[in-house]
Amino acid sequence: MSHPFEALQPEAVLQAVESLGLWSDARVFALNSYENRVYQVGIEDGEPLIDKFYRPNRWSEAAL
Repeated sequence: MSHPFEALQPEAVLQAVESLGLWSDARVFALNSYENRVYQVGIEDGEPLIDKFYRPNRWSEAAL
């Protein structure tokens, strides 16, 4: 059974950032990561940030 993590699209990455009240400038750059999905996201009038999506069931909430 597939999980949404497997088909993560740039639009979902931007929505996750903007859900925090930050405005993206729509630049999304995938970074290397063996286990997770990691992106550098451009922020309007600010420094870019790193957005990391963890593989489902890989870590407990306490470990995060």
